[in-house]
Amino acid sequence: MKAIFVDMGETLVKFTPRYYEAVTNAIREKGFDVDEREVFRALMQQLGNHHFPHPEVGGLSNIDFRDLFYRLGLVASDKIIKDLESRSYLSNKYELFDDAIPFLEEVKKMGLKVILVSNATSSIHKIIRELNLIKYLDGIVASCDLGVMKPHPKIFYYAKRMAGGDGIHIGDVYEIDVVGARRAYLDAILLDRFNYYPEIKENKVNNLLQAVKLIKEKLNY
Repeated sequence: MKAIFVDMGETLVKFTPRYYEAVTNAIREKGFDVDEREVFRALMQQLGNHHFPHPEVGGLSNIDFRDLFYRLGLVASDKIIKDLESRSYLSNKYELFDDAIPFLEEVKKMGLKVILVSNATSSIHKIIRELNLIKYLDGIVASCDLGVMKPHPKIFYYAKRMAGGDGIHIGDVYEIDVVGARRAYLDAILLDRFNYYPEIKENKVNNLLQAVKLIKEKLNY
């Protein structure tokens, strides 16, 4: 095994508010009583079906709110849908999770490469510089540069070529990170910080230090 492939948003980097939190708040503003976890699951199921960035978003896909409301068992007017789809839900406030640097340092000590694999806009490069992540990374594979998004296996195949071999991918969204990695015949670990995937029992951790322990077990390190 050559590398650890790792997601950025909500894996290494915490955004405030989180993408799904911003979406949840916007739906609540329209008078709907929705559960944050249910919005997360419905939204990620939808985004897990998107493989290519929207040309106007630059690395990400748009949210189909009519489909999202259907998944949530809700009905909204055309006016509400149009208003929700006109907004941006990306945050420009971000910081590293407390376990991010210790995780990266442990992985590097193991002699493994670290390849960032992320669905992101071009702002990813600015974020990486500002948070001083670049010194830990051996490569960056971003949807905004490649023109394809997780869970499409192509983005993982590209990361594997960059790493010079196979590895384990770690990310926070089962439908995007785990499914995508497995499509590219990579092992995967789900980072479920808030227990949003209680049905997933194997290859799941609650923080990145647990991920290090699991990686060492897989490698008999």
